[in-house]
Amino acid sequence: MNLSDAIDGYLLFKATRASPETIKVDRVQLRQFLNWREDCDVSEVTAEDVRLYLAYHLDRGLSRHTVRRHHAVVSALYAWLMDPEIALAEVNPARAVPSPKLPKQKVKALTHDQITALLEATHRSRTKRRNRALLLFLLDTGARASEVAGVRLQDTDLQTGRVRVTGKGDKQRYVYLGKRALSTVWLYIREERPEPGIVGDDHLFLTDDGYPITRNTLRNIMDRLSKIVGFHVHTHQFRHTAAIERLRNGMDLVSVQHLMGHESIEVTRGYLEALNDQDVEERASRTSPGDNWRL
Repeated sequence: MNLSDAIDGYLLFKATRASPETIKVDRVQLRQFLNWREDCDVSEVTAEDVRLYLAYHLDRGLSRHTVRRHHAVVSALYAWLMDPEIALAEVNPARAVPSPKLPKQKVKALTHDQITALLEATHRSRTKRRNRALLLFLLDTGARASEVAGVRLQDTDLQTGRVRVTGKGDKQRYVYLGKRALSTVWLYIREERPEPGIVGDDHLFLTDDGYPITRNTLRNIMDRLSKIVGFHVHTHQFRHTAAIERLRNGMDLVSVQHLMGHESIEVTRGYLEALNDQDVEERASRTSPGDNWRL
C-alpha cells in the first residue's frame, strides 16, 4: 500500500477514537512527512528516513516537544499498519529511532497569593460567579481544559462533589470538589448560569450567551485575568498546582495518578520534584514514629 493511502486509512480509523482537534494536527503532521519523504510503498520507509525527518525539523528550529509529536504520529501510523487485523506493514521504522529528549524542567505551579489574586480579579468579570467557580473547579480537580469544557450537569453530584470527566481517548474518571469549590459551583448554577443557547444542552459551564465553553474560552478568561493581576497564567498551571498541593497535603502518589488521569505513574512522580525542604520537614514532623507511637 502507498504511504498516502495508508495515511488516509489511519486518519479514518483515528477519527473514531480521538477529538477533531487531534485529528487535525495528525493530518497536518502526516502530510508533512508524506511531502518530505514523497509517496512510496509503506514498506520502503526506513528508520533512517525517520531519523533524517526528525533532524530536518530540529534543524529548522522546531521545538523538541513538537518534533517528539512528529515522531509519535509516524510511530502510531505504523503501529496501526502492523495491527494483525490491518497487516499492511511488518516493521515500525520509528521504533528504531529515539525520540528527542526534552530538557528537564521544574513544574511551575501557582502560589497561594497568586490564586488569591486571581479569585479577587474575578469580581471585575461580567460573569464573576462562573469565573470564580471555574478557577476553584480547576484548582480542586486538576482537570484538563478540554475535560472542564465537557462536564455536564448530570456529571456533577452537588451533594458529594464528585464529578465525572472524560479525558484522553474518551476515558472517564472521577474528580472531586471540596466544599468551597462545590459551593461556588452551586451558586453559579443557581444565580448566574444562563439559559442554554441550544435546547436541552446541559453543559455545566456556559458562555454568557448560553453556549458551552471551549478551551479557547478558558484561554481568553485566563488572558483577561492575567491582565488584571499583572502576571501570566494559563489553565494547565492549575493542573500542576492541584497535583502538587494534593501531594503536599498528604495524598499518596497512586491516588494522585488516578485523580489526574495519568497513564504512567512516572508522569505523576515528576510533581514530587516540586516539593521543597519545608514540605519534607513538615511531613517528617507529622510522621515521626516515636511521636505517633507515643514512646
